[in-house]
This record gives sequence, structure tokens and C-alpha cells, in this order.
Amino acid sequence: MTTHITLIADITDAPLTQALQHKLDNKTKPLGSLGRLESLALRLGQILGTQTPALEQPQMLVCAGDHGLVARGVSAFPSDVTWQMVENFLAGGAAVSVLARQNGLALTVVDCGVARDIAPREAVPGQPRL
Repeated sequence: MTTHITLIADITDAPLTQALQHKLDNKTKPLGSLGRLESLALRLGQILGTQTPALEQPQMLVCAGDHGLVARGVSAFPSDVTWQMVENFLAGGAAVSVLARQNGLALTVVDCGVARDIAPREAVPGQPRL
């Protein structure tokens, strides 16, 4: 058995982080008033390596799968609900589907172990795909 290790480059860039934080702090708003949005903006700038981050072709990704806990009576819903929710995502009827559509995001649903076969869908502009 071969083990592959992928190293992810460190995105720590103190001058960039300071510049990004300065930009956030000098917007016309109270310091930190945007809460998690500010930390997300900072992180995106760090990841993209720029003081002016912009997302190109952003996507919403939903990973769906069943787990063994439902058999132990821990889950609030039976396993049969998972594939029904996936079908609802793909039909555009779920909250995540609406959120993606309203914000112009591509929605990709990944079958990560759903206990029922779900037919793959081809990407259709403006529609979710599996």
C-alpha cells in the first residue's frame, strides 16, 4: 500500500494579513461589526494572496451521505430521508438550492455514500448537478 501525502503551502503572510485587516478596520463601520464576514474576507484575501480578493465562478457544494448512527436511533430522521433530500436539492426545492440560485452560485451535490443509488445529472446552467 502506497501512502501519498500532499503538503498544503502555508498561507501565512504577515504583511498581507496586516494590510487586509487595515482595510477591514478602516471601512465606514464599527470595528468588527460584520462578525464572521470580516474573518471570512480576511481569510479569502490570505488564500488568494491579494488585498482585493474576488471570487470567480463561486460554487455551493453539498456533500450527502448516510451514516450508521441512524441504526442506533440517534438520528432525528430515518435513512430514507437522505436520498429524498438529495433529490430535492437537485430539483431546486431545498433551501440550499434557493440560496445558491438567488446568489448566482453553481450548486454541486456530491454523493458521499447515500444508501440509495441516485442517477448522476449533467450540469445545466442555473441548475444543480450530481
